[in-house]
Amino acid sequence: MNIKFVGQGLDPESDITAGNYIIKSLDSNNYKSFSAFVAFVSTSGLNNIIDQLSKFKENGGSIRLYLGVDLNATSKEALEKLLEHNIESYVIYSPNNIIYHPKIYAFEGNKTTRAIIGSSNLTASGLFQNVEASICVDFEVKDENGSVFLADIYDHFNSLINLEHPSCQLLTQDVLEILVASNVVLPEAVNRAKINKINKEFGQKESKVNTKLLDLFGRIKAKRPPKGFKRSVHKKELILEKDTDAVNVVDKTTELTSGSMWIETSKMTGGSRNILDLSKKGKLNGETKFGSVSYFGLNPDDTNSSKDIDILFGEKVYKENHIFYAEGNKNWRIRLNGITDDGDKITVFSKPNLGENGGFQYKILVFSKIDETSFKLEILEKEELPKLIENSSDWARGGNKTTGRAYGIIKD
Repeated sequence: MNIKFVGQGLDPESDITAGNYIIKSLDSNNYKSFSAFVAFVSTSGLNNIIDQLSKFKENGGSIRLYLGVDLNATSKEALEKLLEHNIESYVIYSPNNIIYHPKIYAFEGNKTTRAIIGSSNLTASGLFQNVEASICVDFEVKDENGSVFLADIYDHFNSLINLEHPSCQLLTQDVLEILVASNVVLPEAVNRAKINKINKEFGQKESKVNTKLLDLFGRIKAKRPPKGFKRSVHKKELILEKDTDAVNVVDKTTELTSGSMWIETSKMTGGSRNILDLSKKGKLNGETKFGSVSYFGLNPDDTNSSKDIDILFGEKVYKENHIFYAEGNKNWRIRLNGITDDGDKITVFSKPNLGENGGFQYKILVFSKIDETSFKLEILEKEELPKLIENSSDWARGGNKTTGRAYGIIKD
């Protein structure tokens, strides 16, 4: 018997993840059956192994998945994908709030057996990104200790395997419809909206406190799974407390929008740190590129022109943000100083406070075109820059220096 520790999440360059072990096992000719007992499954997790699952099945392998649906953590789309690919799956659900929570992946062959047991759910984050810990146990079929070990696993889940337990049901379209109608299983968009609502109500942090938190705790750099990760980014949503004018910060996950333009900021200019430099043209590897000002419908060479645009930010529309050519600085600029019809100013979010940076400083601003004079604005951390570059149809750096601030257009 050979036992290996599988630790993931702390080293983004490491290929030692539960997901990689599962992919290699499915690709191997050593195994003829695959069984999994897993709490949560998502489309992101399935997308990373569905090709291997399909090939494993086409080659005569048998697959049985025993999946939980608690806490809305398993999505409607994931279960639909299993039905679409005709993957034999069983749903375990207990109406009295007892949570089904195992993470076991077992592979059996004529000569050898493998079991991966740990904390990794069948999601992209669980298989590749989260800080997780598992053990991988390999043994020959003739290994008596290994056979006892595997038998103990199957004995524990025997009532599920034999469909003797009332909480276990074969996944069918009818079963899925009942789960969805009962809100046990949600569409992924609905679940994201629910999580975002919870974050707004209970996860808000005053900007001063949040800055201390981020100074105290560094970020774990996420490893990229093989598929389905590149277009998801983390953004900061700034929310104004109307009674106190305090700015709260909520962390959210958002999908990159095709055709959006992102611009790397620095300290910004203006007393409220609300003026962002735009470029007439850019450079990349010695090649002249488009300027970021052209995204807003202005001719970079017509320095006598200007434009006012509306900014949709935090579900409010801030009007008359001015784009102009600053003759003294010899560059284009956008002054983010819009005001809503109710008198709210966007500079509430941009201005520094008690020595702290403003909300737009040292970030990446993402503009998504609504129409010729209206744009949605989102704020990303600078750590997202490599992902933005990778997902851009074109990008450049402003000015003539290779160290100029980057900007680009998100590809389809």
